[in-house]
Amino acid sequence: MIEIVENYENYVQNLPDLISKSYYKAEFFMQKLGLKHATYYRKLKSNNFTHQEVKLITILLFPEEILLQQLQKSEEDIKAGRTISFEDFKQKLGAKYSL
Repeated sequence: MIEIVENYENYVQNLPDLISKSYYKAEFFMQKLGLKHATYYRKLKSNNFTHQEVKLITILLFPEEILLQQLQKSEEDIKAGRTISFEDFKQKLGAKYSL
């Protein structure tokens, strides 16, 4: 358990470097996090992001890994039989969006 906490602390400390090396500009992260300019830079400087903000930043920085995890979960759902037919899907979609 201690190793998990230490890994998380190291990751949070490396976030400013990961963000600066990403292809995104600071404005992108500010918009996605819903933070003002001064708040974003203060949190970046002090490594004071909430765990929800760290999770969102991670999703933004590593979209390929998130996609691979989702695909793997989908494959597991298919193998476990947690699927619905296309007709059922169309009905649910129609009911949700009044189609």
